[in-house]
Amino acid sequence: MYKRTWAEIDLAALRYNLEIIRSFAPGKEIIAVVKANAYGHGDNLICPELKKAGVNFFAVSCIDEALQVREYIGDSGDSEILIFGFTEIEQLKTAAEHNFILSAGSAEYARELSNFANSESLKLRIHVKVNTGMNRVGINTTSEFEEILSLSGLDCEAVYTHFSVADSGARTDLLFTLQQHENFRDFCKIARSRGLKVHSQNSGGGFFHSEFDGDFVRVGLALYGLLPNFGLKPVMSLKSAIHQIRTLEAGDFVSYGRTFKAGDKRLAAVVPVGYADGYSRGLSGDSDTQKGGLVAVNGVLCPVLGRVCMDQIVIDVTDAGDPKVGDEVLLYSPKFPETSVEHIAERLGTIPYEVICAVSQRVLRVEV
Repeated sequence: MYKRTWAEIDLAALRYNLEIIRSFAPGKEIIAVVKANAYGHGDNLICPELKKAGVNFFAVSCIDEALQVREYIGDSGDSEILIFGFTEIEQLKTAAEHNFILSAGSAEYARELSNFANSESLKLRIHVKVNTGMNRVGINTTSEFEEILSLSGLDCEAVYTHFSVADSGARTDLLFTLQQHENFRDFCKIARSRGLKVHSQNSGGGFFHSEFDGDFVRVGLALYGLLPNFGLKPVMSLKSAIHQIRTLEAGDFVSYGRTFKAGDKRLAAVVPVGYADGYSRGLSGDSDTQKGGLVAVNGVLCPVLGRVCMDQIVIDVTDAGDPKVGDEVLLYSPKFPETSVEHIAERLGTIPYEVICAVSQRVLRVEV
């Protein structure tokens, strides 16, 4: 078999982004958000590199991710893991054994945590999540916060919230973020009076609102180089290789549904990547609009022909010099605006997060 599809993970770019983030958040500790397999980049590569670079606080979505990250960063006392999502009661003993920090997003759940901790004669570490306008998870009132702080069995270390549009420059979004920050203020006062820490800044909040108070900055998007206009470098490039080349005659169809019909003689190449690898079916191209995805071969942009299949795409390499089987194909790469993750996300009507998180587990991650 020739090379199949792989993702190159640029650890130098990761370290570079981290230093830029630190310059925007002087005096604040970094919480590296590494949920969803480090946003598709491979937590086995990302977490140890961040640890070596001095990051000692990580955040994940669930206990299974926390256990995996713990393997990569070790059990030393200076490495913390915060679980954002809900942790089942049956998993709490495991969480305590591994010194994980849980999120309490309601007084009811906090009471369940407290009851369990007391029944097991242990303490559960928590950060309290506050709803300041996103209306997803979080307590709404300071009285709920005070109740949670009074519960035995819980060691509350911080209170936090999450901004919904902090990365937007639109005036209405700016005002909404400022209102969220104002809604969080009373919770911060209570926390400070108890010696607790606070955090609210995600990547957008850290860069667009660096003046906001806080002990931590939680960064995901910026770490991976997907927050534009701040000189960050993309960490992932997705690549594949040509497996077969064939000549299309005028009138030939390509792929399922016969959506592409060659108007003249073309040189086509088969590339072993498809929607099972995370290369979206929304990047399919047809003969009428020619608005499919673009990839690069030999420094030339080549359109996708016909529908993206589960495991393969067909591309037009007529103008790509002298293409050969085994030639590298750039699928996601900052080398061309048209192959950037941001451009592809816009083409798909989604966000860069979804594009990179969709890169499946069967795609090999390679450190470069």
